[in-house]
Parts: sequence; C-alpha cells; structure tokens
Amino acid sequence: MPTILVFGATGRQGGSVVEHLIGKGWKVRAVTRNPSSEAAQLLVRKGAEVLQGDLLQPPETLLPLFRNTDAAFGVTDFRTFLNDSEGPDRKEFLCGKNFADAAKMAKVPYPIFSSLPSTKRLTNEKYATRHFETKVIIEEHMKNIGLPVIIIRLYAYFENLRFWLRPKKENPEQLEFSLPMGSSRMFMTCVEDVGGVVAGILEQPAEYINRTIDVVHSSTDLYQVAEVLSKSLDKEVHYIPQTIEQFKSLSFPFANDLADMFASYQIMFDDEHIIEFDIETCRRLYPKYHTLEQWARKYKQQLIGLEER
Repeated sequence: MPTILVFGATGRQGGSVVEHLIGKGWKVRAVTRNPSSEAAQLLVRKGAEVLQGDLLQPPETLLPLFRNTDAAFGVTDFRTFLNDSEGPDRKEFLCGKNFADAAKMAKVPYPIFSSLPSTKRLTNEKYATRHFETKVIIEEHMKNIGLPVIIIRLYAYFENLRFWLRPKKENPEQLEFSLPMGSSRMFMTCVEDVGGVVAGILEQPAEYINRTIDVVHSSTDLYQVAEVLSKSLDKEVHYIPQTIEQFKSLSFPFANDLADMFASYQIMFDDEHIIEFDIETCRRLYPKYHTLEQWARKYKQQLIGLEER
C-alpha cells in the first residue's frame, strides 16, 4: 500500500487530498498542529493516520514524518501569518522551504506542492501580489536544491462564493456579489476536486514530475457565473463590478493583497496570456470534476440560506 504525507490535512485543499487518496487505497499520514481537534479526529474516523506537525518546524524535526513515504502534499497559507511581527512573507516562505528541505532529505519520490504563478512576471511588473510571489520564491528554492516536484496551482474556489454572495439590500429575495473583475474571465474550481486531481497525478506520477498543473474547472466571466447561479439556485443573482480602489477601501485584513490579485487576474487571464495556462490536463486527470452548476445545485440550501445567517 503506497503512503502519502499530507500537510494542511484539516484545511480545504489538504482535506480533499486525504479523502480522495484514502478512497484510492493509499495509506494517508495527515499532519496537523492539533491532532486532538474535532477536524483531526474526523480524519481518523475516515481512515487516516493523524500526526502532529507544523511546517514552521525545522526540516530535521519534520524528517521522521517524511520517511518511508511515496508522496507528500504541501500547501502554505499566507493568511495564517498576517498579524505576525516578522511578516507573512517570511513565515510562509519558511514553511515552503522546510517542506522542500525535509522532502529532499527523506528522498520522497513525488512531492506535490500547491503554488501560484508570478503576477509580477505575467503583468510586466505592474503588480506583485505578495502571496503569489512568495510561492514563486519557494518554487525557486525547490529548483535550487534539486528537488523533483510536481506543482499544482489553484486561483479561486467555487466555495469562495459562499463568502461573496449577499442578499440585495433593496430586495432580500435576490442575491448579489461584488468583485473588482469587470468583465474579465475568472479561473475557478471546486476545492473538493483538488484531491481527485492529485490522485490522478499519482496514478502515473513520473509523467508529471517537474511539471505544473493548473487546477481550473471553470474559465468564465462573473456575469456568466451569476447566470449559472441564478439558474442553479432558482433565485435571481446579480454580479456588481467594483473598482480596485473600492475593494481596497474595504475594512478587512488582506484587502490590499486581494485587490492586487484581482487586478493581476484581469491581465493574466486575458486572451494574450491565456495560452500560458494548461486548463485541460486537470480535467483529464479527474473527469468527475464539479461544474459550477453541479456545485451550486449540490450546495443550494446553504447558498440560498445566506440571508438567514
């Protein structure tokens, strides 16, 4: 039975990897900071071996977790360190570096890392979104130490719509969401399908080593997203474009970073740059992926119940 080590196992990406790989007959070592948490114990009941660990620990400390594994999945979250005095960039880089160094020391055959592309490069240095560029630096470190690695990239989740959707003030029976994307296309996927893509990669991992897979199951503008949601939810949904300045004025941490991300997306996903992204391979790797319509119908009650929260 092959073994995979999964970081971020109680999160959305890592949790999806745990679930799909258990379903494929893999032995899953699920790493979490708190093995006694309810989320961690749920993984135990699903069949995972839950282990305590933190990517802020030095690679020598992490090494026993990596030993005797066939694959390792790593994901880092910039937002975890937003209030850190040393800065989120440094801490996120350290997590990625420790993952890479420990995987290299343990000679893990197939490390898989969830990353993002360089907005600085793709926008001709107009934007440099912090959590994107940090992951680029992590990838550079992996290359510098000679770590064979498989990179996956996610851009936006369908699940984010749960946070963006709001009842209209003038008509609570209708829903709306507002983002600074204009009529530009958006790359989105259902986070539940990430594990399916990873499982597909691991069926023939040698084919994907040192390659990058863009995990994209929907490439459409947000007006079309609103149309799909209206049809799927049997409730009128409106997309209200914002300006970048309006979004930056919102009073929540990370607003400036997200505004830069959306501004970058408008350039990155235009007709000139779209050729740089491979949006078909992930569909072949996991043909059972959710379309936006399928996802919205699956979670219809949660989505239309937003006004009751």
